[in-house]
Amino acid sequence: MEIRRVIQTFALCLILVSAARADDHAPLTERLHQAEASSSLDTAGIRQWHLKLDVQLLGEQGKQTEQGTIEEWWTTPTSFQVAYTFPSYTATEIRSEKGLSRTQSSSSPPSLLKLLLNQVVHPMPSAEEMEDSSPDLRRQNFGKVALDCIMLDQKIKNIAYPPLGLFPTYCFDPSKISLRLSYDFGSQVIFRNAIGAFQNRNVATEINVKESNQVKATARVSTLESNASMVAPTIDPTTLTPVDKSATGVAPGVMAGHKLAGANPTYPESARRNRISGTVTFAATIGTDGHIHSLRIVSTPDPDLAISALAAVRTWTYTPYLLNGEPVEVKTQIRVNFNIG
Repeated sequence: MEIRRVIQTFALCLILVSAARADDHAPLTERLHQAEASSSLDTAGIRQWHLKLDVQLLGEQGKQTEQGTIEEWWTTPTSFQVAYTFPSYTATEIRSEKGLSRTQSSSSPPSLLKLLLNQVVHPMPSAEEMEDSSPDLRRQNFGKVALDCIMLDQKIKNIAYPPLGLFPTYCFDPSKISLRLSYDFGSQVIFRNAIGAFQNRNVATEINVKESNQVKATARVSTLESNASMVAPTIDPTTLTPVDKSATGVAPGVMAGHKLAGANPTYPESARRNRISGTVTFAATIGTDGHIHSLRIVSTPDPDLAISALAAVRTWTYTPYLLNGEPVEVKTQIRVNFNIG
């Protein structure tokens, strides 16, 4: 009888703790929703608009590798046109009620270019990302500036208190909802250096993207206008092809054989000193261009190993996976092994 009471008391405590945690998360979740509502340009109720981004891509030591533009003509959430114009990638995407179409023989846009565009159009996490995580508030100093950073924690074994930025993180001025910077899984930081107002939205007008403490891209809004008579450039429909957004599942070992290039991870000194080894596993989406478009940590023996693996895997490229002779987007797992010799 006494044992049963102990078990019932313990179960009640767990319920109360879970409820308390849910209550703690509710204000953070609401803050993220408010930030989304105040910064998104692609939601119902917004008047049609035209955006032009001037972009510079940088390589080692901050040297410019190329420059170009991203333009979008937006009418509704299901009707818009995006043009990417770069030496290494030129294509147009058109969304209509029939679906998404893209310039024939063009791969999906590089993830860095899509990231820059999203920072202006929709910088906050998707509903799916919010549902699969628990918001965690950290107050962080960036030089002399103190920010409230909300990290979308994910349940992963061996990580009791993840370091800031290990999971997607969104940082705001204290008690405010205007996004200042964000982290994307450890090694990538997006700085919103200037904010403007457009249709009662807070819009980033100058953006820097850093990876492993090196600036990889800068973008500046040169045009953002709303005009009822605005019309996107006419595109010959015969030059477009429908885009299949479904990704093909491919075994990790198969995709490992498609790897072309990329940095090797460095063994963190803290992990080496503590004799920590093992495998970091990611869920990844690899685009038709052979670049990694999304990464999510599935498991890791140690946070430092995860961050090191993230920094390396971001640089990896693959030969496009072919299905019936055509390159397709792939969902797979990437495994990075750390062994102490």
